[in-house]
Amino acid sequence: MAKTFHPAVLSAHDLLDGHAVWWTGSDWSPHIEAAHVAADTGARAALEATAAAPAHDAEVVGPYLVDVTLASGMPFPIVRREAIRADRQPTFAYGEQTRLRDAA
Repeated sequence: MAKTFHPAVLSAHDLLDGHAVWWTGSDWSPHIEAAHVAADTGARAALEATAAAPAHDAEVVGPYLVDVTLASGMPFPIVRREAIRADRQPTFAYGEQTRLRDAA
């Protein structure tokens, strides 16, 4: 059975702060909404070539493709791990540990 094609975006981690960033077609953005979407196999191959290019080595680390859905009109990652990265919010409350330690 043939693999289902999904649109994709290019993601990496910012070299200076480690945050997730998304390729816009000309630069890196912290917002997935600004990401350039590869909507066909040719565009996906072009993004793979961009990921492999050494030109980004001074800006980001580990560029790779992320499969997305465009159901809402904007790219949204299919895999939960990538959705968490795109959300840019912690998955746990930061303040709780500090408050409990101070109460002791």
